[in-house]
Amino acid sequence: MNNGCPFCDVKQLEERIIAEIDEFRIVATLGQITDGGYLLLIPVKHVSCLGEFSREQTSKMLKIVQEVNKILTVEYNIEQSIQSAWPITLFEHGIVGQTVKHAHLHFLPTVVDLTVRIKTDFPNSKVEELEYAAHLPNLYSKDPKPYLYWTAGQEGNTKGRVCWDPPAPPQYLRIITADALGRPERANWSEMDPELDKKLGSETVQRLRHYFI
Repeated sequence: MNNGCPFCDVKQLEERIIAEIDEFRIVATLGQITDGGYLLLIPVKHVSCLGEFSREQTSKMLKIVQEVNKILTVEYNIEQSIQSAWPITLFEHGIVGQTVKHAHLHFLPTVVDLTVRIKTDFPNSKVEELEYAAHLPNLYSKDPKPYLYWTAGQEGNTKGRVCWDPPAPPQYLRIITADALGRPERANWSEMDPELDKKLGSETVQRLRHYFI
C-alpha cells in the first residue's frame, strides 16, 4: 500500500467496487461521462501505470478486459451496427495527466475515436500502434516515458495506440472524450453534478455486480 493513495485505500472505493478478480478491482468511476457503465480497472498492488506491469499482470488484465468488454456490450446494448469485436473505449494516462498516481484503465460503453484529436493536439509526440497485449510494457521498460494509451475506436481495429511524452494537462483523455460525446460539462470528475454522478455510479454497480457473483 502507498500511504495517501486513494486507490490503495479500499475504504474509499468500497461503495463503487463491482468485483475483485486476480488482484484487480473493477470500480464504477467518479465522474460518469456516459449515463452509467463507465468503469475503472485498478490493480490492488500500487503500480504507477500499465507500462510498469509484469507479463503476468498484463495477462491477467487482458482476460479481465475481454470479460468486461462482453458484459458492457450486452448490458448497455451497444450498437450492433458497430462492426467490431471491441465496441468499447479504453484509455489510460501513463504518468501524464493523472489525478491519481496509481494505474487505472478506463472503460466506456461506447466507441469514441480519439486518435485524430490526440495527433492534432500533440503533433510533436510520436504515436505508435501496439501489436500485442504486452507491447506497451515491453516498450516502456526500454524507455520509460510518460504516455497516453487508448484503443483506436475504428471499426474492425481492436489494437491500442500510445502517444509518447505528450504535454497533456490533467484529465486530458476525459476532456476530449467528453467533448466528443457532447458532454463537456462532465469532463472534470470533481466538477460534475454530485447527485447525478452518485445516481449513475450506484446504478452501474447494481447493473453489473451480478455478472461477477
